[in-house]
Amino acid sequence: MTTAPPKTEEELDEEELRDVESKLTEVLDLMTARHSRDQTDVNLEAARIRRHENTGNIQSVFHVAEKGGHHVPTTMHTKATMDLADQLKTRIKLGKYARELQDSLHRLSERHIAVLERILARSRY
Repeated sequence: MTTAPPKTEEELDEEELRDVESKLTEVLDLMTARHSRDQTDVNLEAARIRRHENTGNIQSVFHVAEKGGHHVPTTMHTKATMDLADQLKTRIKLGKYARELQDSLHRLSERHIAVLERILARSRY
């Protein structure tokens, strides 16, 4: 069995850069949508109640799709379930970062600069 050769500093920095930029994008998206942990907790509990109240409800409604904002015809039961899933995903995302998203944004920005400085120092220009 052969082992992979150790990664170079360049490869490690490129991986870290992708990771930091992905997290920066996620934090900025959360901030742009004005999500907060406290409000999301309230919204999550309300979504759980709505799902429970609408179990088996086949009334026709439209669900607004996350991507593209298209209106999708469905039942109230399915819409309530999908809304709960959306709230759960948002809460999970928020849980990966500091309570105040600005704190995470600041730390990620500092880390981003550090990685870019290392990459620039190695570049030939």
